Amino acid sequence: MRPKPGLVALAAGVGGSVFLGGCLGVETTPEKSAAKAKTATNGIANQKGLTIGKLNAAIKVEDATIVQDANGVAAVVRVKNIGSTQVALPVAITVSDAKGKKLYANDTPGLDASLTSLPVLGAGQEADWVNNQILVAGKASKVAAQIGAAKGKAGAGALPKIVLSNIKAGRDEDGNYAKGIVANESAIAQKRLVVSCVARDGAKVLAAGRAVVDRLAPAADSKKPTTFTVFFIGDPKQAQLACTAPPTVLSGGTK
Repeated sequence: MRPKPGLVALAAGVGGSVFLGGCLGVETTPEKSAAKAKTATNGIANQKGLTIGKLNAAIKVEDATIVQDANGVAAVVRVKNIGSTQVALPVAITVSDAKGKKLYANDTPGLDASLTSLPVLGAGQEADWVNNQILVAGKASKVAAQIGAAKGKAGAGALPKIVLSNIKAGRDEDGNYAKGIVANESAIAQKRLVVSCVARDGAKVLAAGRAVVDRLAPAADSKKPTTFTVFFIGDPKQAQLACTAPPTVLSGGTK
């Protein structure tokens, strides 16, 4: 069954876990359950939503668009780095209808970091940032995007290299999808790696989706290929497909 609108699309990794936007609960006593619920509520209450202070002069928003179907809305923000390598880039979006009425913004406290930021963008690189967890009432018409100042710093040396291959598009009872293999050609294990796929007909975005690989070990440590599956919002038929997966962990050991 296809993931419900607003959930991260299925991504299975060998040696990792399948991420479906949630987690399995553990049976506890009523007292422990109540205490955990209170802690979770207090934690969310103390969190702050995304805010953009100073805009990032090195990052150019080349295009921001949305696609919508029965499964929800996906926002696609195409960015280009005209400066040095940028790390932990805040990405703020506001979705509105044809009359300019605000329908959604990703400034709600507690959102996953991948829905509010781009982990890294190398000097001169371009990338698509996708948010496929947008639920709105009514017809979404446009999206505005802002990129904030980088919150991290790049270390010495090249960025970890993530390679996508054997990408094939198809359709089944769950809808349109793209499947492929993702490999980590660095010595640094990656966590919560996002694979974003965008289908374009020329400059027009026809469909978009993303998958999250919870953990991706270095290729040298993997006995079997790690696969991913992206389910699309929109129709990618007869479009050119582009998939990217920027590294999330830039330094550290192999564990």
